[in-house]
Amino acid sequence: MMFRSYTFSFEEVRPEIPVLMEYLQIPDSESYVLVAEIVERTFDELKDSKEIIGGYRLLDCPEVNVKEGIVNGSSGCLHTGRKISGYMQGADRIALFLCTAGKTFTELSHAYQQNSDFLEAFVVESIGSATVENAMDKVQLYLEKEMMDQGKKITNRYSPGYCEWPLSGQRDLFAYIGDHPTGITINESCLMQPIKSVSGIIGIGDEVRKRSYGCDICNSTSCAYRNIRKKNQ
Repeated sequence: MMFRSYTFSFEEVRPEIPVLMEYLQIPDSESYVLVAEIVERTFDELKDSKEIIGGYRLLDCPEVNVKEGIVNGSSGCLHTGRKISGYMQGADRIALFLCTAGKTFTELSHAYQQNSDFLEAFVVESIGSATVENAMDKVQLYLEKEMMDQGKKITNRYSPGYCEWPLSGQRDLFAYIGDHPTGITINESCLMQPIKSVSGIIGIGDEVRKRSYGCDICNSTSCAYRNIRKKNQ
């Protein structure tokens, strides 16, 4: 199957202020006042953005080897580690996804940093992180609806660099996705460009489960999925 893509306006995926406060690590509305003007200015600069795009490619999944930490797809195997391969148990297909908030966030952040406006840069980075996760939430909902129509269930989404899946897993992931319209690339260090982008895997099958993210037992303080979990609580 070819890559199925969706494009969003910024208004469709603009972060709600309470969610953005989580990304900014702001505890209360009084503290938010200090960055409110920067947030609104950034929102205004992004209102006409046409760069927010995401989607997925579906592959057959003939085998999940939890012991070896491998998910086998019809294009090749992904060495996701035991934790994520365990979440994929029962999958007969997988969706490999990509989503980006676009290069504007990177350009704005770099411009602020060059002027030593580090607070503004941090705010832009946080808006970008929240925006791409909102966009990917929508992509995941589209996938879930498509699979429900086929009588299938899906897992939560998981990305290289998290849950013991090495960031180097990006190489195989991008190779198996193949051609796509998102404009996302990876460099030699397996970091994505534009920076505010996400990639990963979702399991599909009759018996798969959408498990809650294991944030209570994970020691990572920088994991994006902590914020996803908070949004859905």
